[in-house]
Amino acid sequence: MINFFKYLDQQSSEDKRAFIVHYPAKSGKTSFAKRAAAQRAGIYYLDLQQAFIKQPDLPKITQCGFGFLKEYLLGLQVTEEFILIDNPDFLFNTWKPEDKQALLHWMKVQLRSPGVTEKTFAFFIQSDEILATAQFNNSSGQPRILPLNEFEAI
Repeated sequence: MINFFKYLDQQSSEDKRAFIVHYPAKSGKTSFAKRAAAQRAGIYYLDLQQAFIKQPDLPKITQCGFGFLKEYLLGLQVTEEFILIDNPDFLFNTWKPEDKQALLHWMKVQLRSPGVTEKTFAFFIQSDEILATAQFNNSSGQPRILPLNEFEAI
C-alpha cells in the first residue's frame, strides 16, 4: 500500500508531476480526495463538474476538448502546490479517443515542472479503457496511473 501524502511529496520533486488515480464510479474517489485536501495544507480540491455548474460563462461541455482543459487548469489562480481534479469524467465522456491520448501525452511528456507549471495535478477519474490503462512511471519507477485501492486509507 502507498501512503498518498508520501506519493504527493515524491511527485512534487519530479520533472513530470501529474498523475491519475482511477477506480469505478461510486467507489470513494471523491471522499478520498476531499479528505486528502482537508488533512494537509497546500492541496486544492477542484470538483470540475461543480465548477462548470457554478461558472455559466464556461463553454458547453461538447466544446471542451483537451485543449480547453489544459488551458483551464494552467490558468487556475490558486496558491496551493497540489491540485486534485475530481469529477472530470463528464468531460472525458464527451471526448474522442484522440483527446484522451492528447491528455496522456501532455501528462507524460509536455507537462514539465517548473517549465510549464509549479503545480502537481492529480486527476481522480472513473476507470476508463484509455486513461486508466496507460502506463508510465516517475523517476523512481512508481506508476503515475494508479487504482485508488493502491493507496492506504486516509
